[in-house]
Amino acid sequence: MAMKVVALAGNPNVGKTTVFNDLTGMRQHVGNWPGVTVEKKEGVFEHKGEKFLVVDLPGTYSLTAHSIDELVARNFLLTGNPDVVVDIIDSTSVLRNLLLTIEIFEMGLKNVIIALNKIDLAEKKGIRIDPVKMSKALGVPVVAMNAKEGIGIDELKEKIYEMAHGMTKTNPVVPKYDPEVEREIEHIIGCLKGTELENRYPLRWLAIKLLQRDDEVMKLVLRHIGEEKLKEIMTHIGEAEARYGRAMDLIIASQKYEFIDRLTHEFMSYAGKEEESLTDQLDRILVHPVYGFIALAIVFYGVFKFVFALGLPLQEWLGDLFDSFGQWLAPHIANETLRGLLVDGIIGGVGAVLSFFPLVFLLFFALSILEDVGYMARVAVLMEGIMRKFGLPGKAVIPLILGLGCNVPAVMATRTLEEERDRLVAMFVNPFIPCSARLSVISFLAGAFFSSNHALVALSVYMIAIVVALLSAWLVSHFVVKGEESPFVIELPEYLIPSWKTVILHSGERSKEFVKKAGTVILLGAIIIWYLSNYPVQIGSGKSYAERLGYFFEPYIRLMGLDWKAAVSLLFGIIAKENVISTYGVLYGSEEAIRTAMTSLQAYVLAVVTTLYIPCIATIGAIRAESNWKWALFTTLYMIAVASIVGILIWHVGIALGPS
Repeated sequence: MAMKVVALAGNPNVGKTTVFNDLTGMRQHVGNWPGVTVEKKEGVFEHKGEKFLVVDLPGTYSLTAHSIDELVARNFLLTGNPDVVVDIIDSTSVLRNLLLTIEIFEMGLKNVIIALNKIDLAEKKGIRIDPVKMSKALGVPVVAMNAKEGIGIDELKEKIYEMAHGMTKTNPVVPKYDPEVEREIEHIIGCLKGTELENRYPLRWLAIKLLQRDDEVMKLVLRHIGEEKLKEIMTHIGEAEARYGRAMDLIIASQKYEFIDRLTHEFMSYAGKEEESLTDQLDRILVHPVYGFIALAIVFYGVFKFVFALGLPLQEWLGDLFDSFGQWLAPHIANETLRGLLVDGIIGGVGAVLSFFPLVFLLFFALSILEDVGYMARVAVLMEGIMRKFGLPGKAVIPLILGLGCNVPAVMATRTLEEERDRLVAMFVNPFIPCSARLSVISFLAGAFFSSNHALVALSVYMIAIVVALLSAWLVSHFVVKGEESPFVIELPEYLIPSWKTVILHSGERSKEFVKKAGTVILLGAIIIWYLSNYPVQIGSGKSYAERLGYFFEPYIRLMGLDWKAAVSLLFGIIAKENVISTYGVLYGSEEAIRTAMTSLQAYVLAVVTTLYIPCIATIGAIRAESNWKWALFTTLYMIAVASIVGILIWHVGIALGPS
């Protein structure tokens, strides 16, 4: 027997993913900021001996298809035939959250359960909600929850079980609009009756969406009734809007909110005047147009100081451990070729990358704390004004911040942007943001050549990357991709004390990808690099494959003050950025040899060029999947050109200033 399907719907940042994890026991990423879930995820839970398939839909504020995540959620609710829909509501923002609830009801879905999450926070704010009265007012079951503490999960499972087996009767309440609007709805329903649409969709919902001029619904209706009939409907709507003097979309939204407001009086009350919360007090500084940026600089400088102060000693210890292991192993392997492959190729190359695990883990640990506390959403608000000047909406800062971890999910996160123009620009500039792989290169070079100022040097490379990303966004949005900018809407969550369990789990999951790459792509890259360095003759003769490859590109890389070894490293870095370090490890043999072979200026140029040049293969694939090959190719060529120009500039300016 097929499993019953449970869909989780709700606004962004209402705790949907936490409920999903509580139900399924999975460990999907939970962050205290909106836009964490950008695609639907699936898991299974068991109750009373029966398994249920849970589908976590992207968080949306409504079901009007303005963005891909809204479209994904809406299409699943319309065509996925879920046996139960759990609509998760933030108890501190019931009025706003119920808009989505009412839209779900208007879709004709009756198998809905309301999960009233964050009930503890609502009580602290003096908001009193009676779940029984709320259930009676809405016509569906209501479960009060605190998903973060697992409170209410057992009751929710029971309600899901009962509804999936037809043991619960519901009567979802839907708004009745002004007579003029209702006449328009009836007129459109009359036009759609008798068509195939009647068998597949609720006609009242289609009529309301046509009144709101929903593009996707207009295309759907066009396919079934033809251009002439649709034109007649839209003309009728236009005449009604002329009589109202406003767009029908605004009229319906306004009347819907009035309906919800009246509804909440039946089950919600406020205990006295709300005092200014700690969140409000902190936000007066952290989102202030001046103090906010000062705080931002202090926070991220502190992040880098924390990462390097704790991470570098551990990185050195781990590097020494791999070196010692290689030295111990070498005398035990008689075959020269096998010894070279294992000691110099695999342990030297992969070990060089793995030694950076402490730095990567600590960076993720620091970012996870900032996410869990709720600071990242403030960064998005703070950056809104700056982002707009460069042709991007403030909301685009979220995929950019995600890029600090990995550019692949960050490119996917651009789906949350409503306009195609914004999505293309955001995914174009995202690979400029240094991911964790490039952190290993930056931290290696900063630690080896700038031991007394490594945090400032690393921060300066990040700042160059961000400036280049913003300037590129301005260029592309003004001269390549044109269109309207989407509005900036983001919810500022309450500041919370971070859950250390969540922070450590999240940091571990993200870091695991780094280790996994070391065991797969980096391992393969290290073996290839070792082979190219030792065949047909050993490196140093000028005739190894690696030297020939490096010499071919050397005239070009020399413009940036770098040699053939840097050319080979950057080439292998296209597979994965960590390969830049593993290649250096194989080509030079030791960190000391690298220190003596390069100047600090060359190291800085290499750190910047590695950060800016062509994205890794996985990121190129993600851009192609989210757009097309043309855009992925354009992004790649543009990044090569920008990295070359910046690298040449830094080298020649540095030479002119005369640093060593």
